[in-house]
Amino acid sequence: MAPRPRLVWAALGFGLAGLAASWNPLAAPFGLAVGVGALVLSLRALRAGGRRALAVSALLLSLAAVAASITVLALTAGVGREVAGPGLVVRPDGAAADAALDAAQEASREARARAGQELETVQPAAPPRPAN
Repeated sequence: MAPRPRLVWAALGFGLAGLAASWNPLAAPFGLAVGVGALVLSLRALRAGGRRALAVSALLLSLAAVAASITVLALTAGVGREVAGPGLVVRPDGAAADAALDAAQEASREARARAGQELETVQPAAPPRPAN
């Protein structure tokens, strides 16, 4: 198989592009995809022969781009972080929850009674269902 010098340069260019895009959380998925593409191209360039030093450097750049993109994506997703202090939503204990529900029920009692009366004027109450 004849050496293909353009393949080596393409792999090197894609490796640089993937590495350049890997630092930003919004561009890291693109850096990951381009890094994997550069990895495939650099492996094909190594098999084709020719400029092995450039192919190895393209391979190293693509591996760095893939590793950096995965690291940035994982850190952005919160992998490895521990939440310090209480969470955003504080879970009330049983007594506090019951008290809050009772207060809300008392505050809306008049409005619920008025809505029930208006519903009765529009639609009479259905007969009670027999118990099973």
